[in-house]
Amino acid sequence: MDCISINYKKVPLDIREKYAFSAKEQTAFAGLLKGKYGIDCVVIVSTCNRSELYFCSDGDTSGRMEHALAEYKNIPREDILNHIYSYQGDRALRHLFFVASGLDSMVLGEDEILHQVKESYGQALREGRSCNEMNIAFQGALCCAKSIKTETLLSKTPVSTGTLAANTIEEFLHKDRNKKVLIVGITGKIGGILAKNLYGKNIKNITGTSRKHVSVTESVVCPGIVMTDFAKRYEILDEMDVIVSASTSPHYTFTAEKVREYLKTEKPRMFLDMAVPRDMDRAIAGLSDCRLVDMDDFGRMQTSNHGIKQKEVVKAQALLEEKLDETLKDMAMSSFMEQKRELFEQMKKREFGSVFYQMKEHLSSENFRALVEAVEQL
Repeated sequence: MDCISINYKKVPLDIREKYAFSAKEQTAFAGLLKGKYGIDCVVIVSTCNRSELYFCSDGDTSGRMEHALAEYKNIPREDILNHIYSYQGDRALRHLFFVASGLDSMVLGEDEILHQVKESYGQALREGRSCNEMNIAFQGALCCAKSIKTETLLSKTPVSTGTLAANTIEEFLHKDRNKKVLIVGITGKIGGILAKNLYGKNIKNITGTSRKHVSVTESVVCPGIVMTDFAKRYEILDEMDVIVSASTSPHYTFTAEKVREYLKTEKPRMFLDMAVPRDMDRAIAGLSDCRLVDMDDFGRMQTSNHGIKQKEVVKAQALLEEKLDETLKDMAMSSFMEQKRELFEQMKKREFGSVFYQMKEHLSSENFRALVEAVEQL
């Protein structure tokens, strides 16, 4: 398995957003890969802070993937080479484990990434673009991430993106529960997480928008949230104190020109853009009494709990290494059974099969793979 990653460590948000993939774009890109570039197996993870392509490698697959990405996103391949991290084999698997567990996130130990990786893998399964090797890799990574979540305090220290956004809003409102928050895209994943975080802080004066009307009783986010049509967002803008965009809109949800037109009351307001690609006009920051916050700002906010996190990181990394070793052995075993099925059946008849499994359990992945290679020569 190989991986191409475009993430926050190397690429700023304004470039990162060019590589974002919606669910529909993932399907379309996978079609291009299969039809033109001969790449059948691919899982695409696209979040606020990263776009990553995991694929099974055969020869110059990475080169073909780079060309395909350049074609689909209309970005020169030379630029792509400056933006990506490239991982092969064991390094790609290790990177996946770190990503799924939140150990490679801008906000260390965030919860959202586990769900995002799971959804990306699930979409690949539904569309028939995962293979046995990819299944073992992603199932191992998801299992590892769940273990880290339950056996360490890494995700329990409140520095996830949703919590940081809620903390930022609470601070801005000076804990005035009567002030109003508008969340565009509240029925989506990010908007829903933020609403629940605010609700947990007793900030309940929330209005949400959706592309289609959703009544209060139909809201699956939190009870008491007022829902309104997306088209009416500017009409209620003036009464709001915090305006959040967590939509997947391909266009601006708010432009500076229309915001200026509809704001009549003079008071401090915060515009919080949680979308990637960003969908709030940057010029809003220049309007009177308006503060604009986006995803890159959260990377600078997460340091407050960094010390606590580091102690849990040591535990998490030890657990990750253990789970990674198990997955590497599973991959070696699966490959051996697939390529040498007749030999494996003979081993079972001679009762060596059970010994083989015992060796898998007790040996390190390095030693077990050496054993497999030796047996394959028989």
